[in-house]
Amino acid sequence: MKKTIAIALVAVMLLSFVACSGVTKESLVGSWEVTSVKLDGGDDLIGTVLSFDEDNHYDWKYSGITFMSGEYKISGSFVYLDEEKELFTINGDTLTIKDASGEMTLTRK
Repeated sequence: MKKTIAIALVAVMLLSFVACSGVTKESLVGSWEVTSVKLDGGDDLIGTVLSFDEDNHYDWKYSGITFMSGEYKISGSFVYLDEEKELFTINGDTLTIKDASGEMTLTRK
């Protein structure tokens, strides 16, 4: 009986961890400003704003001018921007995007 309870407890903890590590639409929707970039040539992105809406659409703007837009899809911790997979992590009002070329930090506006 103790073994069954221990296994059930571990399963619940693992499911909780998996659920918390994913990105949800509710946590992503809104506007995020790029505050730091760790990739070659990425400094130009600081101050740009990446916005996600409820209809799976995103816009990336600088000074009100859209330089990138399209559709997004969420799958666990991955967000697909126009079919390109990026690892997104949300911790409160901080969004981190990582890929093979580097990392970018955004703050909720």
